[in-house]
Amino acid sequence: SSSLANVVANDALTKVGHDALTKVRPKTPARVTTLTIPSSMSSPLSPTADVFQLPPHTSALPALTDLTSLFSTLSLTPPFSPHLPPPPVRQRPPHSNSGVTAVVEQEGYISLRLRHAVVLDISANQAIRLTNNLKNSSMSLSACTTQMALVHLKGRILQYGPRVEVQTEDDVSVKNAKIYPRGISFTANNMALVYLLDEAGARSTSDMFHDLYATQIVDTLFMESCQREGQAVPTCIRLLDKARYWRTEAGVDCWVIGHVFIQQTEDGLVTVERELQHGDNFVLKTSPSNGKVKFDSRFVQITASLGDESHMFLRSGDRRLHYSGQTKVFTVRNAGHSAGFDEEGELRIF
Repeated sequence: SSSLANVVANDALTKVGHDALTKVRPKTPARVTTLTIPSSMSSPLSPTADVFQLPPHTSALPALTDLTSLFSTLSLTPPFSPHLPPPPVRQRPPHSNSGVTAVVEQEGYISLRLRHAVVLDISANQAIRLTNNLKNSSMSLSACTTQMALVHLKGRILQYGPRVEVQTEDDVSVKNAKIYPRGISFTANNMALVYLLDEAGARSTSDMFHDLYATQIVDTLFMESCQREGQAVPTCIRLLDKARYWRTEAGVDCWVIGHVFIQQTEDGLVTVERELQHGDNFVLKTSPSNGKVKFDSRFVQITASLGDESHMFLRSGDRRLHYSGQTKVFTVRNAGHSAGFDEEGELRIF
C-alpha cells in the first residue's frame, strides 16, 4: 500500500497527514488500501471566534436612522404628535463593499467573506482556501505550496508533490487518472485494467488511485495545513490589522493580507495570488456567475467550467488531460500519444 505522506515534499511548514484521504476499493490489478480520516483535532483556544471588521473604507455603510422609530420613544399626546416626513433614503454607491467582513476563526485562520457568497480563508502560515458557495466549487493550497485540491461539479483534483490525481463521475462511469513522473495512468470503474500512457504509447499496468469523492479533500488539506500552535490566532489578528485595501478606477476591490493579494471585480470574479520569495506565483480564480475556476502554477495549470462548454482540463509540462461534461469523453495525452474513454465509456487509443 502507498501513503500520501511518502510523496509529499519534506517541507517544514506543513504536511498533510497520510491518513487524511481514503482510497478506492481495489481494482485489478491495482492494490488499494484504506486510509481513515483523523477525528477533528481539539483546540485549546477559546471556542468563541474573535470578529474583526475591515477598516471603515471597506465596511458596509451604516444603517440609516429611522426618524419614526426615534420619536416612537417620546411621550407625545395627540393631537400634538408631529407629522414626520418619510426618512431620507441614502443610496449606496453602485460598487459598495456592503457585506464584506473578516473573521478570525479559532482554528487559526482569517475568513474573508466577499460579495456573491465567495469566501476566502487564509491561515496564519498562508495556506489558502477559496470557496464559491453559489456554484459549489472550492480550491485549497497548502502553506508549503506543494499540495493543492480542487472540488468542482465536473470533477475533483488533488496534487501532492510531483503527482496529480483527477477523478470524474458521470452516468457512464467513474474515471480516474494520475499524472506522475513516469507518465499518465488511468482507469474507470467499468474497466478491469489500469492503463499507462508514456513515451512508448499505451499499455496495461498496475497502479492505485485515491477516491477523491470519499472525503472533503479541499477542507481536509486546508485544515491540515493550518498552523495549530498557540500563536496562530494572534498571528491572524496581526495580519488582519495590517491588511490593506483600495479600489481601482475600473471598480476592482483589492486587498493584501500577508503575502496574499486578492481582487474582486464588479461581477464577483475573485482572483487570489500568492507569490513566494523565490519568484513562484500561484493564482486561484473562481467566478460566482458562470462557475468557472482556474488554478495556475509553474507545475500545473487547471481550468473547469459549467454550462454548454462544461469541462475539466489539466496541463503539467507536455502532459494533458481533458474531460468533456457534455460528451463524457475522457482523454489523456503524453509524448505525442493519446488515449482515454469515449462517449460509451470504452477504451480508445488515438
